[in-house]
This record gives sequence, structure tokens and C-alpha cells, in this order.
Amino acid sequence: MSKKKTSARKKHGKKSIRDRIFQFPRKMTGRLFLLLILCAVLSLFSFRYMMQMQTWVYTELVKRGLTSFNPAEIAAELQEKAKYISFKETGEKELKKLLDVEKYDDGYTMMAFYDEESLFQFYGIEPGVWDSFISDMFWYGDVGYYRGLDYMGALEFQDITGEVMIYSMHQAKIVLPYFLIALIISMLFFSPVLIYVWNRMRYVGRLKNEILVMAEGDLEHPVTVKGKDEIGILARNLDEMRLALDDNIRREQEGKKANHDLISSVSHDLRTPMTTLYGYLEIMGQKKCPEQKREEYIARCIEKVEEIRTLSDKMFEYALVYETHEQTELSEIYLGELLEELEGHQEFLRLKGYCVETEFQVEESAKILGNHMLFRRMFNNLFSNILKYGEKGAPVAVKAALDRGSLQMVFLNERRKRMKQVESNRIGLKSVRKMTELQNGNFFMVEGEDTFAVTMEFPLI
Repeated sequence: MSKKKTSARKKHGKKSIRDRIFQFPRKMTGRLFLLLILCAVLSLFSFRYMMQMQTWVYTELVKRGLTSFNPAEIAAELQEKAKYISFKETGEKELKKLLDVEKYDDGYTMMAFYDEESLFQFYGIEPGVWDSFISDMFWYGDVGYYRGLDYMGALEFQDITGEVMIYSMHQAKIVLPYFLIALIISMLFFSPVLIYVWNRMRYVGRLKNEILVMAEGDLEHPVTVKGKDEIGILARNLDEMRLALDDNIRREQEGKKANHDLISSVSHDLRTPMTTLYGYLEIMGQKKCPEQKREEYIARCIEKVEEIRTLSDKMFEYALVYETHEQTELSEIYLGELLEELEGHQEFLRLKGYCVETEFQVEESAKILGNHMLFRRMFNNLFSNILKYGEKGAPVAVKAALDRGSLQMVFLNERRKRMKQVESNRIGLKSVRKMTELQNGNFFMVEGEDTFAVTMEFPLI
């Protein structure tokens, strides 16, 4: 057992880094991680590209008449009013009132006035959006703003020829909508992740329904296997388990049918020797049997009794092997009692012409928990196998020894070289194994080309 566990640990032990790297994309977590990385990179690059294209998009919209803002018309209207105004003699507030600059204040227009030496004098319109235009609206460093609607030109007053600057901040109108649209489009690159997760979850739901079908007893419905990730492996193992379970149930049903047929056949076969036996006994009981025939009839009765015993033992063995809830009463058995039972069978083998070698190294006062009837049947089966298949010319070894708190019994013989037929189902050995296990023992069987050995171990008390 320990060797099996050690080999299992080695087989399923820690894998090398190279193996983990190659197996990582095959796992669902690995595929999902790589897909997330790819979608995130594509999403970031697409968002960056769309933000860099914001000014171009705004320019195209302006060309298609997005805004009716015309700074040249505003400058012409201001010129019509400015030619009647003295720039130097009029204050800032009064000048703004006379030029009526408030009518051009739409929240996205900035207007600045300069003197004849191009020195800044004052703002005619200074919208609030201007302060946050670069820092808030155009937070992305690579994004600029469209200057195609800006205007700078001369403005002639009565006393001087000044300059007026008109700046268009109308691009700020599309900043937030454009940002949201760019964000939504870039987030669409994560749709493969959602699609992948959705498909696998649908697959999990399908597996759940197929498992429920299996739980209801329908093992003919196959489990759908899709993919080579963890869920796919689970589905493949479930389908293999379904096939194995279906095969086991079918085998069990066939075994039960075979057992039922055997019992029916044996029960029918019992009637024939019992009828014959009853006839011979009735003849002898009525004293109708001639004296010279009495010994012949007695021999025939013994033969029929042997047939009945053989058939009844076969029925017991089959019932024992196929019974799943067998319980046996165990009691203390002295090893001396078992040795006496073994001596009887050995003597029978010697009478049949076999050479038996015994080696008993046990204390007759030692005890085990067992069942006398089961031991008798076990010895009957084992020695019957030796009579059927053992080579007469080779010695039969029967050993009993105490080893590490257990009784160890070994039966070793050579196979008969010319065997026409070998027991096909080995029901006798199966029954010995079952009876050994019912007495808390262990059964081991080793077959060689020419030898056959059975070892049984029982714990001492």
C-alpha cells in the first residue's frame, strides 16, 4: 500500500516550471487570464487612439455644420459699433456695454481686446469653461483643441486702431459625450471575455442538467464533453464514470441473473440424487433388498449423498460471494483446534497419494477471532482445489506461523501438468477470500507457471 501511495505521489507530484508554463494556457484560469490581458491591451490602445483623434472628429463635425459660430461676422458687428466709440476716453465697463459683447456670450466664446501697440487691455468675454478647458475637459495630455474657428483682426475706434481676439471653445461641447463614447467602444473589447465566461457557464448549466439525468438513473444519456480545460476534464471524467457505473450495474444484474439461474439449476439437480437416494433407502427400509445387493445400494447411497453435498456446497459458495450484507458471528478459536482440522485434511491428501510437507510454528494456546464453520469450508475448498489441480508427484506444503501479531497460513502446491479443464469462475477461491475477510483476515493468491500459493493472515487476540 505504501509503495502505491509513493508512486501516486510521484506521479501527481510537483511539476516543473516548464510544464506549468505549457499547461497554463490549457486551463480555464490561464485562458481567461490571457484573454483579459489581450482585451485590456486592445482596449487601452483603442481608447488612446480615439482620444487622440478627438480634434480630427471635431474638425469633421465642424465641416459638416455642427456649429453656426462665425467669428468674422462677430468682428464685423463689433466694427460697426466701434467706429463711433473713443477707446481711450471710454472705460472698460462702458466700452463693453456700448459694444454689447454680452450678446455673444454663449458660454463657449472668449473675447480679448488689445490697443494699437498690441498690448492686452481687457477681456470682453471670459467664459468659465475656459479655466477648466485644458485641466478638466482635456485631461488627456495628447489631446489638443481645434483653432480653426479662432479670429484675430483689427478693430478701428474713433481714436485708435486696436485688435480683437475671438476664441472658440465650442469643442468643449463634445468632450464629455466623446469621452463616454470612446470609453464604451473601448470597453467593447472586453466582450470576448464576457462571451467566453457566458459560454462556459452555459456549459456548466448543461452539465448540471446531465448530472441530474444521471441521478435519476438514466445512464444511457452521454455527458457532453467540450474543451480541454478543467470543466472539460470534469465532463470527460463524469462520462467515464457514467460508463463505468453503467457497466458495473449491467455486470451486477448479469451476476444476479447467473446466480439465480445457478440456484434454480442446482435446486433442480438436487431432486434427482435425492429421489434416487430416497428410493434406495425405501427399498432397504422395507427389507426388499437382497442381502448380496445391500452393500452395492449402500455405496450408491453414499455416492448420491456426496453429490448432494457437492451441490449444496456450491450453492453456499455462490450465495456467500454475491451476498453484499453478509454478517458472521465470531468467537475465540484456539490455534490448536485449527491445527487439528488441518491434520485431518492432510491425512486425507496422503490417502489420495499426495506427499504433504507440514511446518507449524505456532503456540496452540494462542487465539484468534473466527468461525469454526467458515474455517471448515475454507479448508474444504483449498484442499479440494489441490485434489483437482495439484500435481501428485510434487510435494504439497502446508505452513502455519506467527508473524508480527498475526497467524499466517500458507498452502503451496504445483499445478498438474496435464489439466484438460480449469475452473472458469473460481467461485471456490472467491468464497475463501470472502470468508477470510468476514473473519477480519487478509487473503493473498500468487499464481506462477507451475505453482499455486494461497496465504491467509488473521490477527491474534
